[in-house]
Amino acid sequence: MTLRRPRHPRLHALLVGVALAAAGCGVPDDAAPRALAPETVPFSLLATSTTTTTLRSPPPEVDEVAPVYLVDNDSGQLVEVQRPVPAPASVRGALLELLQGPTEAELAEGLSSSIPSSTQLLGVEGPAGGVVTIDMSDLSGIAGAGQRMALAQVVFTATAAPDVESVLFKFEGEPSQAPNAAGESTSEPLGRDDFAAFDPSAPTQPPPG
Repeated sequence: MTLRRPRHPRLHALLVGVALAAAGCGVPDDAAPRALAPETVPFSLLATSTTTTTLRSPPPEVDEVAPVYLVDNDSGQLVEVQRPVPAPASVRGALLELLQGPTEAELAEGLSSSIPSSTQLLGVEGPAGGVVTIDMSDLSGIAGAGQRMALAQVVFTATAAPDVESVLFKFEGEPSQAPNAAGESTSEPLGRDDFAAFDPSAPTQPPPG
């Protein structure tokens, strides 16, 4: 009996090779999907993925600027400077910057502050009806024109906020009277008109003694 050779010997060899490779991988065929143990999976299929996921950090908080009022040593009046404050800008943020005193650059420009460096901001309430209540440490260490100028710095800085018209002062948590620019003590809220002599937009004139 004569055996016939395959008409396509190369195709026959290829099919035999595929069959042997499938048998050598050690992974039997299944009728349904099943989990494979890692040692039975071909090494090339265990390659670690190079795809990475980058988590984007939230954008940093952007500072705003707020007007702060210092003292012009030449004119004896207030002068407005811009200071960065945490967003959103607030009366508290502006007052905290005010209590930091002038920077080296501002000192070189002839600016100063009548507020003692030891002064602390103890609280800010409001505004309510255009009035903000500011609680500060005692300013009894200064008197006369210096004390009035310090209060004017606070009033002008606080009323730079669009919803604040006047300031009611507390000292050490207690409602207190405060002198206006004329030296008259009052327990009423104080506005910019009460310190008109220190207003930087007013004509230069000697402050009241």
